[in-house]
Amino acid sequence: MSDKIEIKKDTFFKGTIAVLGILLIISVFTGGFGFRAGSSNGGGGAVVNNNGGNTAQPVNVNVLEDPTIFPVLGPSSAKHTVIEFSDFQCPYCAMASGLPSWTSQYGTQYADLLGSAGKIQEMAKNGEVRFIYVSMSFLGQESVDAAQAGLCANKQDKFWEMHDAIFMTHDGTENKGVFSKSVLKSLAAKISGMDTGKFNSCLDNGETLKDVQKAASIASQFASGTPTFYVDGKQVSASWTALSAALN
Repeated sequence: MSDKIEIKKDTFFKGTIAVLGILLIISVFTGGFGFRAGSSNGGGGAVVNNNGGNTAQPVNVNVLEDPTIFPVLGPSSAKHTVIEFSDFQCPYCAMASGLPSWTSQYGTQYADLLGSAGKIQEMAKNGEVRFIYVSMSFLGQESVDAAQAGLCANKQDKFWEMHDAIFMTHDGTENKGVFSKSVLKSLAAKISGMDTGKFNSCLDNGETLKDVQKAASIASQFASGTPTFYVDGKQVSASWTALSAALN
């Protein structure tokens, strides 16, 4: 792991969903950690907002209720449903997961973001909330490959194990081979109970590619950047302060 996060200004939050060929023009998303393109030629910087507020009205997110495309953790009877729109290559999503060891060095600058998604995931494991993960996969081919790997694992009820393995491997860079198919296969092979033959075949043959494309298309209706969170249909900042307030 290098001593800093490498973030490409022209790709970080203005990217192409490669498999769809759809250009996403990134804007500041409501009430929290967000990013916007700084200029029309795509050379702008990332702007981080953390106002902790939220004025958005609830929206209908029932379209995200297919667990084969949008993996879910936690009981359907939970009082609250939290949805995370994420890209496995997104460094800020890695920070929100709290899983890579290097994220600790950003404890001052991004203290309220670090581990926010990880805390939600733990609550879901304990049956306190229902947690839905939505892959946007717009930061390049390795985002698409990682999203496919996640859904291949999901076919064996191993999505969350693969989710954790992917984020733990994140080194803060994009499209540098960290999430090549060979690496993803190696990660899957270390997951207890994973049928690696089925997983490898699924990934090599693109068995989940259409689902990844569908997820990305649907996700673009609700989020223009990652990580983006919704609690009970209402968009909330990615900060733990805002998320915990919405849950309480």
